[in-house]
Amino acid sequence: MRVVLLGPQGAGKGTQAQRISEKTGAEHISTGDLVRAEIKAGSELGRKIKDYNDRGELVPDEIIIEMAKPYLSETESWLLDGFPRNEAQARALDEALQEIGRDLDWAVALEAPDEELVMRLSGRRQSQATGKIYHVEHDPPPEGGDDKGPFIQREDDAEGAIRRRLEIYHEHTEPLKDYYGEKGILVTVDATRGIPEVTGDVLREMGQPAEGGT
Repeated sequence: MRVVLLGPQGAGKGTQAQRISEKTGAEHISTGDLVRAEIKAGSELGRKIKDYNDRGELVPDEIIIEMAKPYLSETESWLLDGFPRNEAQARALDEALQEIGRDLDWAVALEAPDEELVMRLSGRRQSQATGKIYHVEHDPPPEGGDDKGPFIQREDDAEGAIRRRLEIYHEHTEPLKDYYGEKGILVTVDATRGIPEVTGDVLREMGQPAEGGT
């Protein structure tokens, strides 16, 4: 099972990737985690990536592909989270998979209305004491107890920043649904349902056993 996960920020890609990985044995490959690991390791690739980040420039697609390719080739079953984000990256991924003799089985798109995503993300608060994330509605910061905060809203969780990221998603990443739909491998899932229900829906759509989608 080789899967690309698509969806706007706040749709739960990371959470679902972890759950599906646990239930299927597929490796969760987060390009964001790989980037941070390469930079922390101080590798040649990490230094290249850090140079782009320090200049405020996007890391070229070929560098991301170079970084991810060993992980894509070393395991038979994986979920790719965070890449591709546009059609050029999708085509670059197709070429890389062809080079290593792999095929993409599914592209899973998690869908939720913008207003739902704004509510989810803008309600988050992070404890400066522990780093733990809370939500003002669903998981309020504690009053008293071990975690005394203060509890702040990160700049990237401000409503304006969230809406800008959603605009970028709709313009550049959402069209990938058409790209993968034409290949006949697109699965769309309602991400507004509970986390276990979404996991079960994804597994069923991919023809995987959905037992324990709880």
